[in-house]
Amino acid sequence: MSAAVECHPAREAGTPNVSIEEALTAERNERLTAERAYELYWADLLGQAPTFTCVGHDCAAPLICACLDKPEQNLRIRPYFRSRRLEDHAATCEVAHGKGETKAEKRPDVFEAERPADHFRSVPAVSKAAAPLWDSLQRGSRDGTSGSGEHPIAAEAAPTTGAAAGLKRRSSHFYRLSSLVQKFLEHRRDKDLADATVEIGGETSTYEALFRNVYRQKVADQLNTRAVWWGTASLRATKEGGYYLRFSRPFRHDDAELKPTITLTAKDIDAYPVRKLLRARLDKIIAEADGYCVVFVWAKPWMPKEAEKPFVRFYVNNLDHIDVRGPEILEELKNTSRIGGD
Repeated sequence: MSAAVECHPAREAGTPNVSIEEALTAERNERLTAERAYELYWADLLGQAPTFTCVGHDCAAPLICACLDKPEQNLRIRPYFRSRRLEDHAATCEVAHGKGETKAEKRPDVFEAERPADHFRSVPAVSKAAAPLWDSLQRGSRDGTSGSGEHPIAAEAAPTTGAAAGLKRRSSHFYRLSSLVQKFLEHRRDKDLADATVEIGGETSTYEALFRNVYRQKVADQLNTRAVWWGTASLRATKEGGYYLRFSRPFRHDDAELKPTITLTAKDIDAYPVRKLLRARLDKIIAEADGYCVVFVWAKPWMPKEAEKPFVRFYVNNLDHIDVRGPEILEELKNTSRIGGD
């Protein structure tokens, strides 16, 4: 069983030990978050060796995206940008030097149920002919305005400024449940699950209320409850090229115990832009843990009204709404379930 993977900021002399949320990439004419860079990389839309630069004022310091090529879902932190050396940053760079830093307003994180239609659009690399456009984008990004080629996702959240910003709490927009689970684990370590909030479809909930363990809950009372249901499960590949998951712990139904199931079809996976990452993670769990896993799914439990024998399923129409992790995170999940209540 592999240990949890941590991507630490560099600790060489002169290197700022700081997490940076956003960077510019010439490959896509875009200012983007580390989360988006991670998704684009695994969707084969960033190339094998993408380059990133600082968003600070008049700064072109090269940045590294930590964890970019790591397929494991037991990362202890989310992907982030970091500097190679502090001296690479311009004297005017507020990201590295903290100039003009203000205290960020505490807002809920946002989990988006659907991505924008052009979220995974292909973009050609910047050519010399396009250099003026790229320069305009950089100036616009650093001034806080939209450059000509900037994608709407770049405006997900204001950039974190200042070396003291580090891993400071801030509002984030997520499309993959995996990213929301990672924030859940971070809040669990910080012991603020009951205070940290997340907005989904205009409704705000605490992380504590949103994440629910299936174990021993009365399923008839939860059929209209869309939440992030989680629990240990067994995972196996199907002959058709998909995957089948069966929870280890059951819901309660009258005198019966029903273990919910999830089917991920090959057709849905092949149409998923981040399928390379999804398959890498699922195949790794099957190979290294014999399919023993922890599954999270944002859905409602479903039971047929008329069936010879009752059963429970979670239907996943959007593969962004499921997160399957190795058993290494079970220690992280102790005391994080919410049993009972709405």
